[in-house]
Amino acid sequence: MLDSAETIVAKAGAAGLTFGSLAAAADVPKASIQSAFGSREALMDAVLDRWLTREQARFDAELGGRTSERDRMLAHIRITSELTREESISVAALMAALVSAGEAETSSTRWYRARAGTLEANTEEARRLRIAFLAAEGAYYLRDLFSFDMSDELWREIFHDLREYAEGNGVTQKDV
Repeated sequence: MLDSAETIVAKAGAAGLTFGSLAAAADVPKASIQSAFGSREALMDAVLDRWLTREQARFDAELGGRTSERDRMLAHIRITSELTREESISVAALMAALVSAGEAETSSTRWYRARAGTLEANTEEARRLRIAFLAAEGAYYLRDLFSFDMSDELWREIFHDLREYAEGNGVTQKDV
């Protein structure tokens, strides 16, 4: 069912994911979908949770056992820069739909808490990392939730700049 749900979201967005559309795509009775998930929001959260679990595996592989805050933030920036546009548009749409439905505690909320912690920063490096993390998320949402026209080259340039900034390196035109 979740494979079919992901396909629906990729093709029609979060608005296209209904019990009826999923029942038709998965070739199961609508009552089975309702019984399994209870609400449309729970269904969307399950699809999002599945994606977040896969993304967490990529993040853990990128970390390679390192645990410092610096390594975690740099890994997040690298992983975000590598998301395909199609994948991230679907995820952004699901998150927006859940937030607009008033779902305060979702998989994405829990994921962000685990990934970013409190966002408190009491050193220059921690502040740089926090700014780079927030900027990476801003670029992601601007491109994939608000459909801001951004070429792949510009996307790579932005994330190159974010990595350089997070690592404490100055960013100059010759770096790009």
